[in-house]
Amino acid sequence: MMIVMGNGSSFLGRYLGQYYFAVANTVGVNTTWNFFSPDPAHIMYIHYIIHFDDEYGNPTQESKEFFYPEQKDGSDFSMNVRRHNYMMRFIAIDPARVNQFFVPWVCKQNPGATKVQFGLILNRIPSLDKVITLQGTPYSDLLTTEELNPNVFNCPR
Repeated sequence: MMIVMGNGSSFLGRYLGQYYFAVANTVGVNTTWNFFSPDPAHIMYIHYIIHFDDEYGNPTQESKEFFYPEQKDGSDFSMNVRRHNYMMRFIAIDPARVNQFFVPWVCKQNPGATKVQFGLILNRIPSLDKVITLQGTPYSDLLTTEELNPNVFNCPR
């Protein structure tokens, strides 16, 4: 929930402040909306490899490697790309959703697939202290990359 109040230094804020500042302080809604700070969202994407094996585990064709969403840097803000980003975050929050939603969809898109190797890639945004300390360093070198929840899932038959 978000409550929008008048600016404290404006005329309306000074005039009505005596009424709503006390309530806002008591309830704890007198803080600013920290959407982008102090902890902005890290860049996340799914890295997955589709394997095609026979019943003995021998590969029948070359494995395919993909990323979801396809654009990994998060710089495209079009509605279609944002939909994929939201879907990826929905899937990644709960590992059970990977097996329930993502794996059947990937296997259906790739007939003959037997298993999907899954990993969530997280590019951690550096802290402000680190960026200030290492000012001459390129931003891409300050990012740390982690792979979370690596797992292999079998395709449903």
